[in-house]
Amino acid sequence: MITKNVPNHQRRKLEKLLSRGEELIMVTTIGSRYFWINFIFLLPLAFLIVGIPKLGKLVRMRQSFTYALSNRRFIIIRGIFSRKIVTAPLTAITHVTIEQSVLQRYLFNTGHLVIITAGFDQREIVIENIGNPVQFKIMIEELTEKIEESWQLKKEREEFSLRPLKT
Repeated sequence: MITKNVPNHQRRKLEKLLSRGEELIMVTTIGSRYFWINFIFLLPLAFLIVGIPKLGKLVRMRQSFTYALSNRRFIIIRGIFSRKIVTAPLTAITHVTIEQSVLQRYLFNTGHLVIITAGFDQREIVIENIGNPVQFKIMIEELTEKIEESWQLKKEREEFSLRPLKT
């Protein structure tokens, strides 16, 4: 069951990256529990100067990493001032793996999503500390299954609609 839960501000921000007929299904970033627990832990250390770089990195990660899933592809947007946009068509995704430690699973509800894509070098896309990784994985699998089913139906229609040869 595919549901669309994309806030309006993110939808407006990402619409310019979508092609005609493409719809956003899900948008996320690093896990909010992961962010807030680390933020509260690093805040006292920031007063000792030791935690300032780590606190800055955490805030930068929250602002600069966006992961979006549309009905056709997976999109990764990195950066605040300069941006890098990476896309992987759902048809090229061969499998998805979730890697979670005990803390990530039970305390933060985050994990690392590893997406393997087909192609010459079989690229591996690793997304660290993504919020709700199981939900994201299920959404990707449902969408790829839906695309494969539509391909199968199209193929069956083509087989039955062959025209007779003219003699």
